[in-house]
Order: sequence, then structure tokens, then C-alpha cells
Amino acid sequence: WEGGSYTNQTVRMFRHNNVESLVSVLDDIMCDARRSGTIPGPRGNILILVESVYSMDGDVAPLQRILDVAASRGASVVVDEAHGLGIYGRTNAEDLYIDNENAPRRKLKGNSMPNRGGGTGVLAALNLERHPSLLCSVHTFGKAAGCHGAVIAASETTVDYLINYARPFVYSTSPPPHALITIRCAYETILSGVGEDRRKKLFGLVRLFRKSLDDKVKRTGIQIPYQSSMLLPSPSPIQALLIPGNRICIDLCSRLSHRFDVYPIRSPTVPKGKERVRIIIHSHNSEAEVLQLVDGLVDSLIALSKQSKL
Repeated sequence: WEGGSYTNQTVRMFRHNNVESLVSVLDDIMCDARRSGTIPGPRGNILILVESVYSMDGDVAPLQRILDVAASRGASVVVDEAHGLGIYGRTNAEDLYIDNENAPRRKLKGNSMPNRGGGTGVLAALNLERHPSLLCSVHTFGKAAGCHGAVIAASETTVDYLINYARPFVYSTSPPPHALITIRCAYETILSGVGEDRRKKLFGLVRLFRKSLDDKVKRTGIQIPYQSSMLLPSPSPIQALLIPGNRICIDLCSRLSHRFDVYPIRSPTVPKGKERVRIIIHSHNSEAEVLQLVDGLVDSLIALSKQSKL
């Protein structure tokens, strides 16, 4: 959005992860173009920018449908894999779904699951890296890779264009050698059996957290006004509990701060009424730590409920 605002082009929004809304916006653009006599050329004038995994809700974009719609409308797609790199890949596409048991499985040769080559992102998990409407993907190194910087994966033509015309690249200092070594080491781990083991553990902890919290909340009878569930529907390690109201969200996190690093995400960072406690689960966490967090969250919610703050 910010990058688009610096151009002379029109920037339009579609509803979050809503393909029908995207179709409507694209159709409106085409109608406006016909009226003005400036029909967009194939893959030239319309760019759709999305993230593979969203940082606030932890949900995954419907990339297959978005790319297919783009292909049918002559648009190109840019995918930000900031929160997909290291977490998703060819070896764990089923972890893109909350209901892991009913997730579609990748058909593999032989009888064993692969234990290497995963972790390169959601596009790889869905086998979409060569989709005709994908202009490029952006892989940042400040999350799972534990460093800084980013790389753009694209065609040679796109890369050459960016090298010559992208001002942030042209006028930026090159990354130092130690950063490149760190990134290389991170990729070696991500793509290895070690990375695969960590992902398996990580998503086991995600499922443990969601099930344990849901079960305990149901047993205690805690209710959040106007919500069927506190947990947002996220299959990723980014989990969020909707706790409407800045003050109560702060209070809840304060009660946990002596044991856990959990932070309130308040309005206006998120819309009013959508305040939440944002939780990131890591592969170095243990099952005991996850269950302690669940206990702490529920105990704090019960205490706030008794004070009539919920």
C-alpha cells in the first residue's frame, strides 16, 4: 500500500482473503479501462499484492485461487513470503490447514515422506512457484531465517528491471559478508532434515495449543461477547486471541508478563473491537511451556471475568 501510494497509479483494496471481492475490484478496473480506452495489456498493468501468511491473524492466503483469478484477468501477482519462509514448503502442505487430518496430501513416489527440501514457503507447498500469473515472490530473512534483508525470486527479465530501476535497491548498501553467511547457514538448516524435524515439532505444538486452549475454555465456560471463539482461525505458528478493548487486552498481557512474552495488539493498529493477544509459537518451545501458557491464559481470563471486565 505504501509503495503504491508513491506512484502515479491507482491503488485499490479488496477484502482480506476474499477472492470474490478481488474479482469485483478487477472487473471494476476493467470497466473503467474500457470507458477510458486504456485496456490493460497482458500481465502489464495490474499488480495484485498479497502475503502468503498474514502477520496479525496468522491466516494463509488462498494463493491458488488468487493466481487463477489473476491469470483470467490478465493481472500479475506479487507474494510476500515473510512469514512462510522456513515454516511451510514442499514437505508439509497439510500444515496449511487447521484441520490437519482432512487436509489434501501431496502424492509422493515411494512409501516415505520426504525429510529434506522443505521450508521455502507457501508457494512451494502448493506447487505454485511457476504459475503463469506469478510475477515474483519476496522472501525476507528477518523472521525464521534470523537475520535481515530479503531476496526477490522472479524471472531474469524482472530481476534485470529491478536491478536497474528499483530505487531502494540501487541506493541501498550491499549486505555485509557476515549477513550472507548467516542467511546461507539458515537456508542449510531450513532445507535439511534438522529443519524438517523442527517444523514437525512446531506444528505439533500449534495443534496442541489450539486444542488445549479450546478445550479448557469450553470446560470453564468463559465467553467473549459477540464471538464464537477467542482463537482466530490460524493454522500457522502465529496465533491470536481476540480480546476486544485496549484496556482489557493490556490487563490480560500484564497478568502473564512475569512468565511469558505476550503482547497486546491494540487499536488503531487493528480495527476497534479486534484487539488481540498475539502469540508466536517456536520450535524451541516445549509441550510443557505451551500447556503452561494455556493455563495462564485461562486463569487470567477467569480472573478478568470475575471482575466483570469480559
